[in-house]
This record gives sequence, structure tokens and C-alpha cells, in this order.
Amino acid sequence: MTCASCKFDNPSAARFCEQCGTALELKCPRCSATVSTGARFCGACGNQLATPDAPHPEPSSAKPRATSVRADAFVPEVPGHLAEKILSGRAALEGERRQVTVLFGDIANYTALSEKLDPEEVHRIVQRCFELVSAEIHRFEGTINQYGGDGFMALFGAPIAHEDAPRRAVHAALAIQRRLGSFGKDLEQTSGLVVQMRIALNTGVVVVGRITDDLRMDYTAIGDTINLASRLQSAARPTSVVISEATHKAIEGFFDTVDLGELQIRGHAPVRAFEVTGARSRRTRLEVTAEHGLTPLVGRERELAALEDLFHEVRDGRGQVVFIAGEAGIGKSRLLLEFRRRLEASSDPITWLEGRCVSFGQSTPMLPLIDQLHENFGVREGDGEPELIAKVEQRMRAMGGLEAEIPYVRYLFSADPGDPAVAAMDASARRKRLFDALRALMLRGATLRPLVLVFEDLHWSDTSTQDYLDFAMDSVAGVRAMIILTHRLGQTHPFPSRSFHTTLNLHHLSGAQALEMATRVLGSTDFPDELKTALEQKAEGVPLYVEEMTKSLVDLGFLAREDGHYRVTKALEDLSVPDTMQGIIMARLDRLGIDGKRMVQLASVIGRQFVVRLLERVAGLTGKLEGLLAELKALEIIYEHGLLAEPAYIFKHAVIQDVAYSSLLLQSRKDLHRGVGEAIEELYRDRPSEHLAELAHHFTRGEDWSKAMQYCTLAGDQAAHVFANVEAKRHYFNALVACNGDIGIGFLYHEACLQESFA
Repeated sequence: MTCASCKFDNPSAARFCEQCGTALELKCPRCSATVSTGARFCGACGNQLATPDAPHPEPSSAKPRATSVRADAFVPEVPGHLAEKILSGRAALEGERRQVTVLFGDIANYTALSEKLDPEEVHRIVQRCFELVSAEIHRFEGTINQYGGDGFMALFGAPIAHEDAPRRAVHAALAIQRRLGSFGKDLEQTSGLVVQMRIALNTGVVVVGRITDDLRMDYTAIGDTINLASRLQSAARPTSVVISEATHKAIEGFFDTVDLGELQIRGHAPVRAFEVTGARSRRTRLEVTAEHGLTPLVGRERELAALEDLFHEVRDGRGQVVFIAGEAGIGKSRLLLEFRRRLEASSDPITWLEGRCVSFGQSTPMLPLIDQLHENFGVREGDGEPELIAKVEQRMRAMGGLEAEIPYVRYLFSADPGDPAVAAMDASARRKRLFDALRALMLRGATLRPLVLVFEDLHWSDTSTQDYLDFAMDSVAGVRAMIILTHRLGQTHPFPSRSFHTTLNLHHLSGAQALEMATRVLGSTDFPDELKTALEQKAEGVPLYVEEMTKSLVDLGFLAREDGHYRVTKALEDLSVPDTMQGIIMARLDRLGIDGKRMVQLASVIGRQFVVRLLERVAGLTGKLEGLLAELKALEIIYEHGLLAEPAYIFKHAVIQDVAYSSLLLQSRKDLHRGVGEAIEELYRDRPSEHLAELAHHFTRGEDWSKAMQYCTLAGDQAAHVFANVEAKRHYFNALVACNGDIGIGFLYHEACLQESFA
């Protein structure tokens, strides 16, 4: 099948171009009409179509691809767009620690197949299985790292970071089982052979090694991240998807699961596992959280009032377009939920329809519009084509004046349009009529009652959705319609500005507002001062961060409740960034490019704030540094720090520094800390007394024990002179530790000192 974009000749079963990733239009072999993905019959002529999952036996005259079963014979080509992403960022990725979800799969009855069949026949079957597997892994932007004779290993979250990597991995696993189920059924009917796969997933930290030109990667497990995934896969039953407790925590609420309890796994301690039985309808993080109760909205009164004022204009027939912008976790969806509740609480009826763009849905044209149509017509997940058609026609005829648009809406649902001329139309002409039909539906709906159309996460939108919005936006000015679009900062939208357009930028919560939110999460107003400081430093007024950090403090045992009060039980500075935030931040850092990301990592070693000439000395980026700092400032990753005597910056969020720092390999951290310490010695040789604590910190972390002992002793003396006894004790003990070269004892003592100060 020839790609219309790059003209590459793809295999007949391909749904996306293997060179550029463009969605392919399927054609009926009899009448050449365009047919929808997954269709079994042509909507134009009724011809029965071959399903893409059916086995494709090679003609007997075809030259076999291999004469023996070899793992490297099964490596499918990575789609061009995905390969470009991997190769463009590999230099910035190599030698990093990454939070990933590992997916293991193998053919359950491979040994039996090998005993029954000729090696070439086994090769053909396994080759087809791996083609189906790789298509789904790549569709969700995972990477297949290893192939074995009958199995494979794939990773999500590296080399391409995604904030929803565990969900992508589980979606891919379920899709693989569906595709292989269809293939296996056809194979069993034609040859009596049974092919099934076991799949298991685990989430944890790995170390990224070298990425070669053929996109192969070396990964080494930290702890038993990969080992556990492999062990779980061996324990899984055929056709199932089994996940670890860590993965379950990341995807809970988005999928239906069955608790398998503790599994006895050979060569491993018993582990709790779950079986995934299916995906729930596409849901946002907010919807999942709402099931357990939402934290009351804090600090958004001004934005809510602005939305309500704009809706008064809509009621009077002056349509509005509203852009809500803000960084990830700032509360865009939460604001909309509260706005919807207020509108629905009023006496006048409204129609509110939401459509969401998703990070792995950019290859699905008009996905948020299809979401809105599903909601409008009451289409449910289990509805077949007859039910879908009946709902569309009944609703559109009840609205009146839309008879001519019905075939195009049916076509958008990949259903039989009821008019052969629609399927036979030229693709560009049909697209124009689809846009006309959707706009007509919007305008007609707005005459019946005020209409609110929400497009969430526009930064992930597909081009067809953007083209439709550009086409339809100007039509709302004179009708009772409101279009609301949410997107992240730094993601510019392509739409021209109009007088009826408004942009609301969501800002961080103040310290008092963040504290109010945390009190509602914990259900207590009695907060230790250390907790208030930690929230200010770690959460920085981002509602998602406030909520996740507060919950993590309790879940990980940093806070204990006694008699209605909370007590700090561990050093809060040792709290790691929750997994929900790791992916968001790592994906953002990956987009900086090689030099930008490397500079952020170097700065994270220096500290939350850093002076420019120290960074320049460590980074060796003379000539590039100014431009890179300007870019990071524009992206609001760093701010200028105006309180120091020389040019300096500070990380906007402490969690950005934490994630960048934790991505460095342990040995790299040591080397960089020593380099920073030596640079401080050189730059401030005239006034070292102002930097004793910094020098002690960097040489201790860098394990330069002689200098660590020297500066820890001097820093202890300096602290003792101002009666800072806790700090003095910490420095003195670290000096003693440095004598023995045992950093572990020093850090344990450091934690003990902090706990003593909390008491």
C-alpha cells in the first residue's frame, strides 16, 4: 500500500506508513473505494475484505526469509517517525537512570509448535506474531529492546519519555492480545494450530546504556525491575496480561483488573500481582481521582468568575472561544469541572460536550470530536454498528434540519454511511463535507440550548482536529456556543486572534493556598513547620504536585498521625518525586535537546540556585551558554535570581532539579560533584569561607575524602561559632566519616540529626 505522504510502498496489512508514520487509507480491491480500518465489508460495493489480522501464508514459490529460527530474523523495522525521535535524543539519554515500564511476552506453546512443524513454518508463524506485536508496541511509542526465539522485551518511558508510560504499556499489551487472538483463531481454523502469548509488566528504574544505529539499547536492571517482569511473565497464563503492584498503582482506575494476591515466583520472593481484564473508556486523571473524592478547588475564584462572565455573553447569543493555558498539573481540568458544575446547577439547561486529545492518539483523526459525538448521541462502548446508526439518526432527525448531514456523521464513526456516494467521494471533498456536517450539527445544537464544546489537551491534537477548529471557530461568534480549549504553556496554537477569543493563564497557588489544599488532603490543620517548608520547596504551588507530595508523605511513612496530629518521622528532604510527577517532568526535559538537557542536569548538581560562571566552568559550553539559559528561562524551567551579586538562576520547581539529578548515574554524580567543588575552590579562592558548607557537600558527595574531611571540619567550626549546633554536629560527624571513607554511615547520621531536630 503506497503512502500518500512519502510514497513508500508498505505491506498490504500496514495501517500506518512504516517510513513516516502517516495513517494509511485502505482501499477496496474491487471498486477502489476507501474503507475504514477494521471493516469486514466494503461500504461501496459490499465486497468482503481480508482482515489485517489474518495469516498471510507465503506462496510456495516464494524464497524463504530464513532456513532456521533465529531471533534476529524477527526484528521488524521501527517506523520512521519513531526512529527519528529515538536517534535525535540518544546522546542525551545514554548513561541515564530512567523510570520505565517493562513488558515481557512469549509464545506460550512455542516448544510444542517447534516439535510438530518444520522450522520454516515455525519461522513464518513467529514472524507474523512479532509483526503484530511490534505494530502495537510502536503505535504506543514503546521500543522493543530484545527478541528471543519465542519472546520479546519492550520498554515504555525510554528512550522516549512519556508521562503516561505505564498506561501506554498496558494499552499495548491488551492490543497485542486482541491482535494475536484474531490471528490465532484464523490459524486454528485453517491449520489446527494454537498460538497464544503470555504478557507481564513491571514498573521501576533501569539504567540506559548505549543506543546503536539499529536502535538496539543496552539496559541494566536496578534492583529487580526487569527480573520481576520476566518472572511474572513466566507465571502468567496464556492470553493474559499480568502486572506488578507498582504498575497497578500507576494505572489503577484506567483499567479493570483482578487481584491475583501474592504469587509464588521461582527464584523470587512472593509478589502481589494483578491481571488486567480490559480498558475502561478513555478517562482523565481527574476522573479517576474523582472516584476517591476530589480535593475542593482552591485559589481559582478569579478564573471561575471570568468563565461565568463569558458564558453570560454566550447566553445572549455572542459566542466565545476560550483558551485555558497552564503547565502540567496546574489544574486546567479541575477548573473546567467546577465551571461545569456551576452551569449545570443553574436553572437553564445547557449542552456540555467534552473531547480529549491523548498523547498516543495523534494518529487517530478527529479523536476529540468523535468523543463529543459519542457523548451527544449516547453511544456506549459495547454498541454495535446497528445501535450506533440508530442513535445517530434518531438524534439528528429530532434536532431537525440535519437530514443531509447524517451520512457523513455515520462515516466519521466508521459505520456504513447509508449512501454509496459518500464512500466513493474524493478524500479531500469528503473531508470538506465532514467539516460542513460537524459545523451544521454545532450550529443547530446552539439554537436549541446554549452549547459548550470542550477540547482538552490541545497540545496533543491531531492535524485534522486543528484544521476543523480553524474552519469552525469563526462560526460561533453569533450563536449561543462556547468553545473551550486547554493546552500547556509553551505549546502555541495555530489559530488567529479574534475579538471573541479570551486566554486564561493559570498561575501557581500562593503558599497559603497550597497549605490550605494540603490541609484538606490530610484532613488536619495541625502541620509541623518542616512540612510547610517542604511543600513550599517541592510543590511550588502546582496543585497536582501539592496533592501528590502530600499523599506521598503519608504513604511512604514520612508523616504519622497521632491523636489527630501529624508528626514528621523521616527527613523530608529525602522524599523522592512521586512517579506521577516523574514522567511529566522527564518528558519535558527530553524535549530540551541534548545541550539543554545536559545543562539542566549539571545545574541540578550545583543546587537549586546556581551562578552562571560556575555552571559555565563545569559545563564547558562557552559561546552556547547564554542562548541555552535564555531558552530555559523562556520555557520557565529556570528564573533569574536577582538577589545575588553576580548573574545567577534558580530552578522554578525543586522537583525539576530532583528529577534531573536522579536521572544521572551514580558515578556521574560523584564525578560532577568533585568537578563543582574544584570549580568553587578556583572561582572563590579569595573568599572560601563563604562557601565552606557547599564545598563540604560537594566533596562529600564526590567522595574526595581528604577534601571532604577538611571542609566538613571548617564548616562545623563555622556553624558552632553561631551556635547552630545541629548543623555543627552534622559537619563534624561527616568529617569523621570522611576519615574512614564510609559515606553511608554519614548519611544515616545526617538523617538521625534531622529527626532529632524535629523532636
